[in-house]
Amino acid sequence: MDRQTTPWALARRFSVLLGLIVRAAWIYLRMVLDARGRWRIEPAHLVEIERRFAALFAATAMRFKGGLIKIGQVASLRVDLFPEEVSDELARLQDRVAPHPVAEIERQIEATLGRPVDELFRAFDREPLAAASLGQVHTAVVEDGEKVAVKVLYPGVEKSVAVDLAALRLGLWLFDFVTVADLGQVFREIEESIEGEMDYEREGRAAEEVARNLARDVLVAERVRIPRIHWDRTSTRVLTMEFIPGEKINEREALAARGIDVADLATWATRAFLHMIFRDGFFHCDPHPGNLLVDPDGRIGIIDFGMHKRVTPEVMHMLRENIAATATRDPERYARSFLDAGMIEERDLAAVLEIARLQFSDEYWNLTPKELGRIDIPEYVGRMRKHIAAVRTFRLPEGLVMWSRALTLLLGLATELAPGVRPLDIVGPYVFAFLQEGTATPAR
Repeated sequence: MDRQTTPWALARRFSVLLGLIVRAAWIYLRMVLDARGRWRIEPAHLVEIERRFAALFAATAMRFKGGLIKIGQVASLRVDLFPEEVSDELARLQDRVAPHPVAEIERQIEATLGRPVDELFRAFDREPLAAASLGQVHTAVVEDGEKVAVKVLYPGVEKSVAVDLAALRLGLWLFDFVTVADLGQVFREIEESIEGEMDYEREGRAAEEVARNLARDVLVAERVRIPRIHWDRTSTRVLTMEFIPGEKINEREALAARGIDVADLATWATRAFLHMIFRDGFFHCDPHPGNLLVDPDGRIGIIDFGMHKRVTPEVMHMLRENIAATATRDPERYARSFLDAGMIEERDLAAVLEIARLQFSDEYWNLTPKELGRIDIPEYVGRMRKHIAAVRTFRLPEGLVMWSRALTLLLGLATELAPGVRPLDIVGPYVFAFLQEGTATPAR
């Protein structure tokens, strides 16, 4: 039994997480008392308290690994729920941890596939290629000489993740009474995402579905590569797939030495993900540079489909209306899209209208990274939070957390690799095609 999954270790893990919940509740109480004038606290001091708490959570996540890192990564994107300082601190969480001993990994492979490692593979590299919060990857060679990547779930990680999710459920339940967003829905999306990442057969099927979808765009299919799954060496806990060699998409010097235009790569990677996000409604949720490799032929290899999501036609219709309103800078249509989707009640329509007017104002509209660097971000966030606080009936549709995550990471990557390009110039063609699809309103 893994040392981190013994009953004593799991009990200790839960007690540490309970301590974090109590600490968060104390911070919230201080904020409430300050707002009511009962116990004044300097704004700068409150910000520092919040930042220290986020740093403590991040340190705890890196220490205990498991689902905590994933929880922190998703939470870092919920700027509607957490102060900017908390989101920034959580965003520093990296999904890179110390690897498990190779003997444990080999035992896991043999236990789940029913054959010794030396029978399954002609060669197996005992040094991991990568180690993350839930599992690690080794390279190997199969009988026909093909090099493959073997992703192995850590032994017993399901137990530690169950503890993490139980603590998260308790914490979100406590705070669900005092926040605008439906934290129960947030929990369900996080739970589904993490549990899905521990099912490698599900990940393999997702990779194949994305490959089929992207094949409908011939130009994208020529420039993008999805690893082929070796189903005879795959189970829920072991995933064997084609190995894609190459540099990360943001390794500019190495790619420039090969005569590859990084901006052109950004265009095609963006086009592939926008195809998933806007046309298919089934998408890879984690488009960061570590999951985008440039192979020897200059094709973009997309790897790690553990975090993926499908959104319903109803949610896609809401998004279509919302994006159309954003593209045309129409605050009334923007606010109405929330109401029609059942995300808010009529009494909050005016508050959402003010949010739209702020984000569509000339000073914040469709900025390049250089222009964005000149605005006062804390002032903008403060103004936005004031309007968000006025919304009392917000309910998040299923799938929107991960949809927003994917699009946010994608736009960040695109602007990093192609600076000077405006966001709407990048996404415009796919957004336009998305908006043109079907005008009938689905049932709510």
